[in-house]
Amino acid sequence: MGKRELRTMSKSLRKQAFNKYGIDASVLISQHFKEWFQERKNIETIAFYYPIGSEIDPFPLVNALVGFSIRFCLPVVVGAQSPLIFKEWNRNSKLMDSSYGTKVPAQGQTLIPDLILTPLLAFDHAGSRLGYGGGFYDRTIELLKRDTNIFVLGLAFECQRTDVIIPIEPTDQKIDCVLTEKGFQFFTIS
Repeated sequence: MGKRELRTMSKSLRKQAFNKYGIDASVLISQHFKEWFQERKNIETIAFYYPIGSEIDPFPLVNALVGFSIRFCLPVVVGAQSPLIFKEWNRNSKLMDSSYGTKVPAQGQTLIPDLILTPLLAFDHAGSRLGYGGGFYDRTIELLKRDTNIFVLGLAFECQRTDVIIPIEPTDQKIDCVLTEKGFQFFTIS
């Protein structure tokens, strides 16, 4: 099965799960995350995403971290072939529409995250992530892994797990972990 067919099938499965479980799955994910996060002392800045369509909503997770000394940032596309940059976000940030259907901070300091939360369409047992095909997260992960100990965590519904090996290209980057409503699956040592 090629990436195109896998994307079509995965979008459909994700939409069904979103319609059935929606915010309940996001709340469960936030509970799993908060429990795990309490033991993490090396994470000071978290990049998350503004959800579009049937993506897992990361805002319950962000809200679960109230009281922790964490800086948050959202991804911003600066060019079609460029890595993402991350602009600081807080509850008072003014957001503007991006050309990709999401929202980004109108202002804010550019940050380098310690942890990236990423949306996805599908993931396999080896940590391969199927995205939308733009390569933004792949370029960003590759760049950050050269110089930092970035940890990349995909947020997904359990039904987005595939037994099919996701076809990978030399530019595709694996993720460290996926968190679904059923819990974590680590692909590397955390």
